[in-house]
Parts: sequence; C-alpha cells; structure tokens
Amino acid sequence: MEHSLVIHSQGLDIWRHTASGIERESSIDADDKRARTKLQDWLTTTRHHTALIADLPDERHAVERLPHASRADRLQLIGRKLTQRFPDAAFTSVTPLPGGPEDGLLKPVLLSAIPRSSPTSLWLDVLSEAAMQGLIDAPLLTSVPFLLEHWYGRQRELPPQCLLITFGAGGMRQILFRQRRLAFSRVIAARAATLAENLPVYRDEITQTLAWLPSQRLVEGSPPILVLAPEADFPLLRELAPSSNSAMDFIDIARCPNGGANVLTLALRETRQPGAPGHYDCHVLRRARQFSAARRATWIVAAVVLVTGLAIGSAAFIDTRHLRQETEQLIAERQKLQSELESLTAEAITAPGADFPDDWLDKAEGLIRDPGIASIDILQTVASLLDKAPWARLESLVWKKQVAQDEGDSPDKGALQNVPPGSARNAPDDTPAASIELEISFNGNEAPQVAADRLVSLWQRQHGSPMMAHIDHDMARLRLDATLNLTTKREKAP
Repeated sequence: MEHSLVIHSQGLDIWRHTASGIERESSIDADDKRARTKLQDWLTTTRHHTALIADLPDERHAVERLPHASRADRLQLIGRKLTQRFPDAAFTSVTPLPGGPEDGLLKPVLLSAIPRSSPTSLWLDVLSEAAMQGLIDAPLLTSVPFLLEHWYGRQRELPPQCLLITFGAGGMRQILFRQRRLAFSRVIAARAATLAENLPVYRDEITQTLAWLPSQRLVEGSPPILVLAPEADFPLLRELAPSSNSAMDFIDIARCPNGGANVLTLALRETRQPGAPGHYDCHVLRRARQFSAARRATWIVAAVVLVTGLAIGSAAFIDTRHLRQETEQLIAERQKLQSELESLTAEAITAPGADFPDDWLDKAEGLIRDPGIASIDILQTVASLLDKAPWARLESLVWKKQVAQDEGDSPDKGALQNVPPGSARNAPDDTPAASIELEISFNGNEAPQVAADRLVSLWQRQHGSPMMAHIDHDMARLRLDATLNLTTKREKAP
C-alpha cells in the first residue's frame, strides 16, 4: 500500500492510494499535543512507501540570472543569493531554467524556499526517526507547485507560457510557467468563507501580478491566463478577468489528464507518475536516506557473504558426498576382491581328491615360479659348484620342479632318463626334485673338455646324480643338465 503525507498550515493529512483512486485516511492537527505520538503509531503499523508534500501558503520562489562561472564560484554565488532572498529559510531548492531572449548571456535559476516558521519540523523529525528504524523509505520533500510543474510539462496542448490559477482550501494559487517550467508561485490566502466573497481580492491580485511579471523580465507583455477549476465554478470565475482584453481560458479539472476533484488530488496523483518532480534539500531526511542506504549496503554485503558461504558449503557438501560414494565403491570392490581371494585360498589349500592328478601342485607351482627365482636349495647348490671353479662364469640358470613317479608309472614329460639308484626317481613319493640347466662361459685358459669333465666330476661327488655336458666351441660356452633332489618336503593334505 502507498501513501502520501501532505503538510499544510493546520497539520498533516494522510492520503492512501488505491486501485480505485485516492482517499484521505486520517488527519493530525498540528495543535494536538499527541500529534507526534499519533504519527509514530501510524508509522509502526506497517512498512510504508510514502511521498511527502508541502502545501504551504508561505512557500516562496524567485528567478535569479547568474553569470557564467566555474562550479565552485557558481555554488558560492547561489549561496549568497539564497541568503539575500530567503534569510529565514529552513529548506531551499535550486533548479536550472532554460534561458530566454530576455536573459541574454545570463543563466536563469529558480530559487525556492520554505521558511522556518512553517509547521514542518515536527513531522520531519518523526519521519526521519522512522526512516532510520526501517519503518518507511526516507521520502523527498516536494511541494504542490513542483508537482503541478511535473503535470504541466506533459500537457503539450497547453501553451508553453501561461499564468495558471488554481483554488484550494488555503486560497488562490498563481503559478507562472515559462517553457513549461515553474518560474513563479504565490498563494493569496482566502479572506472570506465563500469563493464569491473572495473574487474582488483575487481579481486585484491577478492584476498586480500581471503588472509585476514584466518588471522582473519573466514575461514579455501579458501572458495567457488559464484557470484550473471545476466546471461548475466557471460562470463565477469569469469575473476574475482583470480587463476586457485579458485572455482567460478555463480547464475543467475533472476532465484534464490525470485530474481529479481538486488541484490537491491532481498533485497527489503526480507522485505516482514517471519522473522525479522538484524537491527541497532537507538535511534531516538526507541523513536518514544515507543511513538507510548504508544499512541496505550492509544487508547486501551480508546477503552476498551468506550466499557465497552457502555456495561454498554446498560445493563442499557435494564433493564430500561424491568422495563418500567413491569410498563406498572402493570398499565394496575391496570386499569383493577379498572374498575372491579367500575363495581362491580355500580352493588352493584344499587337499587334492581322487579326481585331481598327482602332479597338480607341480603344475600350479610351475605357473607361479616358471620363469622366476629358483629356490634356495638350487641357488646354494649352483653357488657351491661355481665356488670350486673360479674360471667359470654363470650366464643363465633354467630350472623346473618335478616329482618322482611311483614304480610302474610312466615318467612325466621332461623327466630325466637314466637316473641311477638314489636319485630323484627312487626318492619317496613326497620328495620333490628339480631339473637344472646351467650355461657357463670360461674366464681363463681352461680347455672346454677338461672344464666340462671337472664340473661333472664335482657334481657327481657332491650329489651322486648324473650331469650331462654339452660344449659349444663356437661360443666358448658349456651347457650342463642335471637333476637335484630338494630338501623341502611337500606337506600332505589331512
């Protein structure tokens, strides 16, 4: 809901803007001892978006023509002019005006002021406190002449220069527009109860104004006069014409664009039109606006920090959830692999039954160890043999574990032939043996045949098993084939 607060000489009126129009919500008398409390109570009911309007008879306007100067000099000059024109001003406004032929090289400005004697301080203090508390948006202080200028600027069918006459509860208001801009405004207070009784005074004031305007170089000649009033008052208001040759036209306020029942209603509707009307520099409300802006900036910063924190937290939460899912998948895969390993281990340690061949362990060990590092028995045996033949250098060692066959069984493929008694063939069933193939090169001047005989003799003395020697004269190398009984016993299945 939107409201307009109108400050007048008797007090404050609160107007409510609705979809159907404008209606007065309440009035507060300036002489009421509870005036301040009543306005505070109204402001605390809900947050309001308000417009603040001054409708005061002692509002004053004057046009000054300033020479071309720098910005700093111009501000000082305006300050001196305001002090000269309005020494008792509480609020002032400076509005640049378009120049006319009578202005020459000077730049006209409109100086406006509301005197300290006006009943505005009480209401502005309460509104400033409410704005700082966040109950309302700190409004700009405008006035009825500024709002009527805002309205007249859109009326392209009306002349750009005229003296507009309006009537209200305070009396008759005269407004001069130059190039559709406010140049002068004055209120003549009503001295009688009825409009008819005030007409002689109003007519004399219009005559004096028309004579004063050319002397101030505001117009050339007599400007046209427009009377903005209800149509029912037209016959009576025709008597306002100061002379028979004065051009006076009448505008029905109810039929004009954005009009209403009276001029105040028209001004109130202008607060909802696009564009900002002129306003006064009010330090009390300016401080409240600055405070509200700082508080909004703080809220925005806090909101940005909160949103950023939430975004970072959400991203971290999503990353944590993804990491947890990946961890759960890895744990599941690990458990699956652990189950498979336990299953394979259980199958591996199971004793071979009647359906398994006798050499199942040899084949399994062959898959693991061939090619691979030989057992400690084989490495120690080869090292002991080469220890006694310093002229020999081991080039390669190829080994294969095998199990001796029971008598009557056919030997395995690759088993050694012509094994003498006491060798791996006659070893108990659970004694493993290994076939070894050594390739040796010579480091000295030893003859190949002599070296082969010495190595075969050493092997047979140490192990009692045969060794076959093959000499490669081209490569100066010796290949030895032998069988070695291993000392490690195979565990029997229970």
